[in-house]
Amino acid sequence: MRCGNYSKSAIFTTGDYDDGGPGVVMRDLDYPNRRQGHYYFFYENDCDDHAWKYTLLKPGVEVFISVRPSFAGRIVRGNPIDSLDGTALHNLGTWVEGYDGAAVLSSTDGSGVVTGFSENILMGATLTNKSDGSTVLGKTVGDEANFATAQYELGLLDPTTQAFIVQAYKPMIATTNGRWDLTLYPGTY
Repeated sequence: MRCGNYSKSAIFTTGDYDDGGPGVVMRDLDYPNRRQGHYYFFYENDCDDHAWKYTLLKPGVEVFISVRPSFAGRIVRGNPIDSLDGTALHNLGTWVEGYDGAAVLSSTDGSGVVTGFSENILMGATLTNKSDGSTVLGKTVGDEANFATAQYELGLLDPTTQAFIVQAYKPMIATTNGRWDLTLYPGTY
């Protein structure tokens, strides 16, 4: 069922059994914030108002999160108050896009496809506040996009593999085995 079941709450997991099927091996390397865990929410494409699944991951921990074979979507760092509010007001931005921290996502099918970056691009940037008060890069696409922030990001990142803010490049990372590897780096929360 696309977008999960709107009558049911998002599925919380501390990690799923890895039976070799589709999913994401993810690790949080946000050691400067090691005293707190970080929530990550899985959204299917075109379902921005309803998280399908989420987890609480502590820095230094690695988990496997299973997904449906047809999964296509985003993994977003956030908090349950905003991310489970039933609206799309939280403006989905993934770590891979550099919104609130860096991430590297790779296919595990042997193709060598990798996207994202590990550098902290928040230092030196003009930041804005999310609805929860945490600071992030300003919006770089869509209505009310911040041109200065977009130019700053493009000055640091390759728009074909790292910065998803150029309309001509919308890199997607697919995998023939349905499995990905995701490393999340320090950011804001």
